[in-house]
Amino acid sequence: MPFKISSRSIALVVFCACLAVLLLLPAAATPARATEFGVYKGPGCDGRAKIAEFEAFAGGRKVERTVDALDRRDWSHLESSADWITRCWNGSGIKLTLSVPMLPEDGGVSTLKAGASGSYDESFRKVGRALVANGYPDAIVRIGWEANGEWMAWSGAKDPTAYRLFWRRIVEVMRETPGQNFRFEWCPNVGLHAIAPILLYPGDDVVDVIGLDVYNEVWQPIFQDPERRWIYLVEQPYGLRWHKAFAERHGKPISFPEWGTGTRPDGHGAGDDPRFVTGMAEWFKTTRPLYQSYWDVEAADYNAQLSNLRYPKSAEAFVEGVARVEPDGDATPDR
Repeated sequence: MPFKISSRSIALVVFCACLAVLLLLPAAATPARATEFGVYKGPGCDGRAKIAEFEAFAGGRKVERTVDALDRRDWSHLESSADWITRCWNGSGIKLTLSVPMLPEDGGVSTLKAGASGSYDESFRKVGRALVANGYPDAIVRIGWEANGEWMAWSGAKDPTAYRLFWRRIVEVMRETPGQNFRFEWCPNVGLHAIAPILLYPGDDVVDVIGLDVYNEVWQPIFQDPERRWIYLVEQPYGLRWHKAFAERHGKPISFPEWGTGTRPDGHGAGDDPRFVTGMAEWFKTTRPLYQSYWDVEAADYNAQLSNLRYPKSAEAFVEGVARVEPDGDATPDR
């Protein structure tokens, strides 16, 4: 029996075909979110005083964000440093990511469990009030960073459940601050270390940005080669590719609050490595992080300063690949 097609059926087929074509067409290009250009030059007023010299090194590129950190010697210094740091940056026109320790370095007297139960709530209330009072109600608050390592007092390997609960509690307390519009950043260190970072993720409802700290280091002879080292940074468990995919699955923007190449006192720093810098520059262009902040200081544990030209090849790669603004940089569609 021949199949008869009605005019209504034909119209429906044509409509569905047109819809399918439209769905297959690429989305109209929208201006990309430009990655904020950031740097750490030192704490508070010390760092602010060095911004101009870094901008000169960067070919005149203006610093848009800094990543500063509270003093973690004890609770008293943690609280007072919040007021000092925010007063120092107030009026600079530079956005602030404030790294907030979950615990001070007090030899284990303060614990993740005690924090999760509310023992330190008042300290975080004071931090929130200082941010709002001193002009940073929209700060990014970077809580308990690099917790997948064993070097922080709040290392999540000690008690992953308490870490997650404490992290969530800090967000809840700081969200109570009148006038705040904070965004909260969760930021492991690149790689596995003492615990898989995914075991420490506190939840989408309390995380707004997913960061990653990336320092150029050599721990095995095979990675003396810059190209192999870069590939491993991208592909290793909990490396750059994992970071991008994890954030996409959770619908969060990414960031790089700390990154750098240089030397360590134990000899594991990769030194002057333009391949690392150009790799990061290309990664920024591909992934469009919310911001990136270079670690331009001679810190005791990692000297990554480029602006003094101690690492001339890396410095040149940074100026050309990271600091230089591409003429059509804002025309790339969001990914």
